Amino acid sequence: MDALLDEVESLEAILMDDVRITKNASGFPELIETTIFPTVGEEQNAQYVCITLQVEPVREYPDVRPLIRLKNPRGLDDHVIGQIEAAVDEKLAESVGQPVVFDLIDIIRERLTESNLPSGQCVICLYGFLDGDEFTKTVCYHYLHSHCLACHINASRRNYEEERDKLPVWKQKEAKPFQAQCPVCREPIEVEVEPLMGCRPPVERESAPRFQVTDELKTLQARMARLYMHQKSRGGIIDPEAEETPVIAIQTEAANGESPKNTPDITAAVSAAPELVRNSNASSHQTGKGKQHLSTGNKIGSGKGAKGGPNRHSTVAAGAASSSSSSSGSSSSANQPHANGTDEE
Repeated sequence: MDALLDEVESLEAILMDDVRITKNASGFPELIETTIFPTVGEEQNAQYVCITLQVEPVREYPDVRPLIRLKNPRGLDDHVIGQIEAAVDEKLAESVGQPVVFDLIDIIRERLTESNLPSGQCVICLYGFLDGDEFTKTVCYHYLHSHCLACHINASRRNYEEERDKLPVWKQKEAKPFQAQCPVCREPIEVEVEPLMGCRPPVERESAPRFQVTDELKTLQARMARLYMHQKSRGGIIDPEAEETPVIAIQTEAANGESPKNTPDITAAVSAAPELVRNSNASSHQTGKGKQHLSTGNKIGSGKGAKGGPNRHSTVAAGAASSSSSSSGSSSSANQPHANGTDEE
């Protein structure tokens, strides 16, 4: 641990504000972090790439290799980052037992100096950077063709003004002024657009062949059109006009894989459902009235049966049977008083 504390003290003395040390409550340095730039002498504006090195030492350091992370690469493509990682792993393997942080910083700075040109693609035009291209490095270390950046800012300004004009007048007065942003990370940037508009477009874009519809593209378009129609026939495409008047439709698929066929009977039944509900409610209401009338008939029959003496018991039994069945009950309630009257005569 003494070797680690000595190395940390040396890092703070040499790198000063360029290194950040995070210590725990006991004073053990849990994280060493520094951002590394290429060596360009006094021309700091010519530093086009950078990367952040994070070292997490363990208590057995340097006898046990520390955990290394490379964070926030700027202007570097995957190939260059892979080369840096390989060089770092090789140095860690051969330096077990020795302090290694200073050596790692030197190795990474050397690789950055060799690759001190933006690699990858411009995120606006998606073309790479070639000899003769004029590009701009933002404060957040993102690289864009100068011509592309100017077009992007002008388009962003037009969109901002169009959206602002849609607001009420009092809202327009409260709106913040337009602020250009980096198209990669949305960091605010200060750029003079006029000089950038005078820059030539990307070389690769100017030399690219003009777009033509090839036979391969036509074949792809035909295949996509067939796929679209197939999805539409299976209900996989949403039709905005049909969505305005939604209809429940049930489809079935044949066992032999044929296209699904509509079932008009089911669809008509679903459409007629509200009418069936209304008819059912009306029938229930009428049935309730019929039961009330049936009960009154039973009472009348019972009264006549009481006068008839021997027929009183049979009349009550017939009324009870009629209440247990709606169809037979209605017939019994209609015929029972007449029968009782005949017996009385």
